[in-house]
Amino acid sequence: MDVDTDIDKHFQQLQDQKRMLLMAKSRKGEVPRDRKPPQVAYHQFMMSHMFRAGLAQSNENMIRSAFVPPAYQPCTTPIMKLQPIKINQLQLETHHRGRYIVLKVMTPPMRMTGILALGADANGDIVLLHMYNQEEENVREATDIVDVGMIVLVKEPYYKLTASKDYALRVDHLSDMVRLNEDDTMIPPQWMSRISEIHDSFEPHKAKADASMKKEKWWKAIRDYTAAIELGPPPDRLEIIKRNRALAYLKTKQYDAALADTGWPGFGPQPAEKALFRAAEALYHLRRFSESVAVLETLHATFPDNAQATFNLERAQKRHTEEETGCYDFKALQREAEHICPPHLDHATYIGPIKMKETAYKGRGLFVTKRVKAGDLLLCEKAFALAYVPERDEERSAGNGDITLLINIETEKGFMGGQADLIRIIAQKMYLNPSVAPAFTSLYHGDYGATPITFVDGNPVVDTFLIERTMALNVFGCPNSSLATHKRAMNNESMVDNVYHSCGIWPQASLINHSCTCSARRSFIGDMMVVRATRDLEPGDEVTFWYQIPHFKANMRDKLKGWGFVCDCALCQDAKQTKATVKKERTKLRAALTEKCNSPVPSHKAMERLIDKLEATYAVSPDLVPRLGHWDAQMQVARIYAAKGNMDQAFKSACKVLVFLGFSLDDSKKGFEIKKWGMVLDYLIDAFMFIGSALIELKALASAKKAYQYAKTVYRIVVGEDETFEKTYEDHVF
Repeated sequence: MDVDTDIDKHFQQLQDQKRMLLMAKSRKGEVPRDRKPPQVAYHQFMMSHMFRAGLAQSNENMIRSAFVPPAYQPCTTPIMKLQPIKINQLQLETHHRGRYIVLKVMTPPMRMTGILALGADANGDIVLLHMYNQEEENVREATDIVDVGMIVLVKEPYYKLTASKDYALRVDHLSDMVRLNEDDTMIPPQWMSRISEIHDSFEPHKAKADASMKKEKWWKAIRDYTAAIELGPPPDRLEIIKRNRALAYLKTKQYDAALADTGWPGFGPQPAEKALFRAAEALYHLRRFSESVAVLETLHATFPDNAQATFNLERAQKRHTEEETGCYDFKALQREAEHICPPHLDHATYIGPIKMKETAYKGRGLFVTKRVKAGDLLLCEKAFALAYVPERDEERSAGNGDITLLINIETEKGFMGGQADLIRIIAQKMYLNPSVAPAFTSLYHGDYGATPITFVDGNPVVDTFLIERTMALNVFGCPNSSLATHKRAMNNESMVDNVYHSCGIWPQASLINHSCTCSARRSFIGDMMVVRATRDLEPGDEVTFWYQIPHFKANMRDKLKGWGFVCDCALCQDAKQTKATVKKERTKLRAALTEKCNSPVPSHKAMERLIDKLEATYAVSPDLVPRLGHWDAQMQVARIYAAKGNMDQAFKSACKVLVFLGFSLDDSKKGFEIKKWGMVLDYLIDAFMFIGSALIELKALASAKKAYQYAKTVYRIVVGEDETFEKTYEDHVF
């Protein structure tokens, strides 16, 4: 929704890859006999590594492209039930189900779209390893994932022909690769003998982990703390090690694991201060605010001198209040969205008077549970995941503007920038914190057959292709701030077609169905989506908003086909039922009207005649089929009347703008009032302000104040809040 999925710009790449895929399929099952000798493969890899390192130091922005292979499911078989395989047994374009391969990493890693490294098996054969959806370098160094000497196990390896006609193992699913510990029985004996020392006591492992913590080497610390725990320290030392590991888990955003290490929920009769503190932090970041408050209250009562605990308690209480009441300091949110980059705001999700129900034809939907007014808050949702892309070129610092491009051959969808990054972000979040995964995996994902198995060998199973399919159907493009977007729109600086590269997943909002004549509208403040009613709603009314903004030139059937449904709103029904001759006449009249509007000295009478002719082509009233093609021309007519000093006609003409957009009005000067709300567009704020100014000139002050309040309501719907209204429109407030 509002994201860039234009595959046409990558058409040639798509065709080239299709040809490559056909060639690869023709070799399916083949065991290649022309693999590069290890020395040659190593030399070529290291040359490429040096070249990439030079590019990285040049601070030049690059497009990192990759093609998504045909979908395949992650391994769900326990490792102990898999059988080993060697490189010289691997078959091209084959998923070796029921097998595993153990590799020793022979090179430093190289970052491209994924992470690349060379691995050798126990026979000394070498294979290129492609690992996708790993953390970015600024989050976790590639050398902490794979590096020289590390030993990894790839489950059910997928051996393929690459675009450069090399052979490689491709790992798309995070759960399909495991780093083996030094003493793991899966390691070949000849490698085991070369490992320098394996401690029998837990203390050396703990000491190494403590040293890593001081150096902020969190992942290494986790491995050594885990090794210490596996050696069975006494209970008192075990608790200390687990509390230390909990801190490392917090630093790496593994909140589920951190919580488990604290002993939550049973801390014992004498809870440790650090255990309480870290449990509260984990619960907070898992967005379980009421539980975090409960732990912090215990911490505050038991250790009253802990100032940080007092601060954290107040913070958690604020989040709990937000999720319960929907009361936010929206001015503060706007400031945070402006200054925090990426705009990950520290606020809670509020689910208002709405509930999920099954619809007759559109699957699940959201419906209001009580009477609401236009502008009322229905939902204020924190993103499940957000991929941020700076909106303007000047905001992209040199070297930090690399763009990821993924093209899916099967679906013929392109994911560029934020969407490509979002797949990785979601995969990492679900892998590190499996407790949050159901919020995403329960979303609509078409006919993709997801595996029901969520854990194997005690670790989460994460299906990258389920993520990709689900994301494609539920992703929202988003600006950094709808307030900033609105200001640009008012200054005629709006983005082309309202397409955004920043994007995210908001699970509750994903349940809202589309309608061109919607009952709600979304806006954004950082990674918070605000959904407000665009008209008065009764209990049981469905909440709908635009997936794509309707436009008189747009073929909505084509714009919505990616979701697999056809909109049956009055606008779409009218478009379907209107004869081709009538559509042709409308196009002709709109062209003439546009010419009149762009004239150096536009004639309001000529414009009105053309508008009347356009109106005559409609068989349905505007309250059912808003006039998207000429409401703006009608607004220009109103301005011409105002410029001529005819405020009475200016007021009437501006009211007609509202009627064209589906509003029902009492348009008398002394009783100006909206009886039924219509389509809410950004420019309506200006229209209501104009009406208010006209009413002041006509000495109808009470009605002018009403118009001002309506403008403020539209602003609240469009921007998400009205606390910044006076500042934004300070030159227009009356």
